[in-house]
Order: sequence, then structure tokens, then C-alpha cells
Amino acid sequence: MAHYLFFDLDGTLSDTHDLSRATWFEILRPHGIDVDYDFYHERLHGRDTPDVLAELLPEMDEAARQDLHAHQAARYRDRTRRAAPLPGVTPFLDAARDKSFKLALVTNAPKADALESLIPLGLDTAFEPRVFKDDVSKIKPDAEPYTLALSRAGIQAHDAIAFEDSPRGVQAACAAGLAAVALVTTHHPQALRDAGASLVIGDFSDPILDELLDDPTAVIARA
Repeated sequence: MAHYLFFDLDGTLSDTHDLSRATWFEILRPHGIDVDYDFYHERLHGRDTPDVLAELLPEMDEAARQDLHAHQAARYRDRTRRAAPLPGVTPFLDAARDKSFKLALVTNAPKADALESLIPLGLDTAFEPRVFKDDVSKIKPDAEPYTLALSRAGIQAHDAIAFEDSPRGVQAACAAGLAAVALVTTHHPQALRDAGASLVIGDFSDPILDELLDDPTAVIARA
């Protein structure tokens, strides 16, 4: 029976993707690039910023791209300081702890950015272990972030359930052998199911999560 819950951060605990898209729009607008919903998800979401800037602004020299990257990161952090948790996050985490579940964080975000995001959510001390982009050589959809989290927690994959919001995150969790619960904050439910999600929910207010905490194996098996 699972006794660890692993959580992605952006789009899972907080709907920061709208903040990210707004930041990218601001940063790329002077360069004649409009960032709409489709462009964000197809070209930006889940990718390393230096790779994105090199692809979108190939004529810009490396020093200028580094400066733009630093500006983008600073503006994003400014926005995340005003972020709020997704509906139901805090009560669900409290209920999970009451039922003796341990909570871990597995994110593609750099450590500094992730910690900045967790503070306004009141979750800066909620997770242990924590795996950040800085800790791995390959990020999601590779399994490495989850295999490292399992190693740090000292557990096997069947002892944990992952919560994700993207096909890449779901693929990473499944590749590491975890069952994945996916939130529909950023992607179509079918895309999440196709990626391997065992259960798809709207947010953490879904009553099925009460059942999940009581009997994770049964809920995952019938989903």
C-alpha cells in the first residue's frame, strides 16, 4: 500500500502556468513573438529556458540571451510571489498527513525558483525529500527525477503515487514505476490518460481523493 505521495509543483500544487505564459509574453513581445495558449504549450512549456531562447532568438548573442534569461526568471519569481494553491491543496495535504502519508516534491523547476514558488503557497516546509532540476542530469519526461526521489525516500515505486498535470510528468512517473494521478489544469484529460495516468481529476477538491487516502490500491485499480 502506498504511503508516499509525490507532487509536481507548477500546474499541480499551483496553477503557475498562466503566470509563466504571461511572463513569456512580456519577455518575447519586444522581439515580435506572441505567446498564445497553443504556442506556450507547444514551444515553451516544460523546456529549459536557454534552449527556448536559442531556438526562438538565434540571431541574439549568447551574453544577451543570458541577460534575457535572468530577466525572465526575475519577472516570473515576482509573479509567483502572488500565487495561490489550487483548490483543495491544503486540506488534501493535511488529510494525507493525518493518515500518515509522507509528502515529497518532484519538479523540473530549478531549486531557487521552486522555493520562491512554495513560500506564498505556505508549503516551503511541507515536502521531504525534494527533487529539483538541479539534482538530475535529465528532467521529465525522463524517469530520473522520480527514481532519485524514490532513492532518497528509501522506498520502492509501489510505495508511492505521483500527482502531475502534464503528459511529460505522467510519463516520467510511469517510467519510474509509479501510479500517476493527473490534474486537468493544463492538458486535455485524454492526453493525460494516453500518457499513462491511472486517475484524472479536476483539482484536489475531488471526493475520490478521500477514497484514495483510505485505500489507494483499490481506487487506482478501478480507475
